[in-house]
Amino acid sequence: MIYENLPPVPKDPLEAKRWEHTRLRRRLLEGTWEQDLVDRLEIMLGTVRRQAWGIPDLSSNPFRIICREMSALYVSPPDVRHYSAGLGSEPGIGDPAEDLIKKIDDSGLWPAMQRHQERVIGCREYWIRVHVDAEGRISYRPIPPDMTLAWAHADRPGYPVEVWELRLRRALDGKATIWTWDVLDVSDPASPSYRVHLVEANGTLGTDVTAAYLGADYSGAAYPYRRADGTPVLPYVLYHAQITGDRLFDPYENREVVEGSLNLAVHYCHLSHIIKDSSWPQRYVVGAEPVGATIEGSIRGQRFEIVTDSATVLALRATDEQQPLVGQWNPGGNPVELEQVIAALANRLAQDAGVSPADIQRMGGTARSGYAIALSNEGKRDAQRRYAASFREADERLVMTTAILMNRATGSDYPESGYSVSYRAIPLSGQEMEARRRHALEMLEAGLLSRVEAIRLFDDSMSEQDAVAVLAEIDMMNGRRLEDTDEDAEETAAHEGIESPELEAQEERAESESED
Repeated sequence: MIYENLPPVPKDPLEAKRWEHTRLRRRLLEGTWEQDLVDRLEIMLGTVRRQAWGIPDLSSNPFRIICREMSALYVSPPDVRHYSAGLGSEPGIGDPAEDLIKKIDDSGLWPAMQRHQERVIGCREYWIRVHVDAEGRISYRPIPPDMTLAWAHADRPGYPVEVWELRLRRALDGKATIWTWDVLDVSDPASPSYRVHLVEANGTLGTDVTAAYLGADYSGAAYPYRRADGTPVLPYVLYHAQITGDRLFDPYENREVVEGSLNLAVHYCHLSHIIKDSSWPQRYVVGAEPVGATIEGSIRGQRFEIVTDSATVLALRATDEQQPLVGQWNPGGNPVELEQVIAALANRLAQDAGVSPADIQRMGGTARSGYAIALSNEGKRDAQRRYAASFREADERLVMTTAILMNRATGSDYPESGYSVSYRAIPLSGQEMEARRRHALEMLEAGLLSRVEAIRLFDDSMSEQDAVAVLAEIDMMNGRRLEDTDEDAEETAAHEGIESPELEAQEERAESESED
């Protein structure tokens, strides 16, 4: 069994390879990739040249910047609705789902989702596990895919039915930490299970310690995560950057951008080296040698070094009786030209990641340098449209799973289906808004556009069902305003001694009935 804090490696070599590459992506996203850059420098340069270049330059990471710029769905909290909200409810009686939606908002889920989307885009998948305690407190725990193993039904490859989550727990003796597997399996609805196992050295399941850590057995009828009809569910939701339909994990998509970012960092280290060490003419001497050279480096790669500078005098000594010859070469590199090449490579990486060149903000007529890539608002709206479908499906399942777990943990009666999530688009500029408004009104007047299609012109992420619900609420509010206006008019007419047409009709009917 493993008692170190380093996580074990899966026994399956394909899973081990997936974990290794996903962890590289996570290090790039989390800023812990210095050793990866050092390893890449030594592979490309060797140890002696690597040491001569000095401290690695971590200022360039297009992979992280691209993932961050394309994470635009949660710039504002999304609108969560239940299909029955506002429809057919009696006055003063709210939809029971509204209370759940408010509790989800209060849990802090949506502010954390912008970072979560960045991780999903970068790693291609990312988990969220829902936790609800007996008092109804909701928490959401993101889980990286390189800490899980999962399996799906053959007919639904994108939806897991068994999940192994690697978790670090305090040992039973309380003196150390150990790795355990949380194993949840609903592949057989008649016999679901939730177990905790110690981890063997080869990453396989060890001793079953469920009772020690969970306090009871949660297999079979005791499985805690179920719908109202008894169907077992997993407390996990797997987010996909892109729904492929034929696999559970897609860890190597856009690998070119990952590798390109590391190579680009090497180029920036080269640029720093040129600026520091070879951006001036290189002088040379024949028949003499510098005085005071010291040995630098380690056993792996030693070199003789002497410090030179424009403010120092370089001492030389003759090596023979002939007159020494002194001259100079041109600078060893041109930083301006090299930076232009690197910037072009960075922008090509952005295009490989699916960013249109027209969507990259421009300054001074040229594309911004690689480490400062930024999307325009229109580019961010395009990114919202690209990721809305896959994230909406996962977000709606997350809300549904939260309702299920709340009902089982607290005995509440929240709806366990029928939720809809829509994202707020990046605000339009004044000109864009006016142009769309004129277009919608002209098309409505010509009878070539429905009210549902018109309202969706201003929110690309709004579903048709959500648009219908919004229009129903608008009509209901307008109807109430109209009734209030009529009542106010009648009260005013009565106060001023003026009879309204409706009152006159009522009086006429009353007079005719009295005559009869």
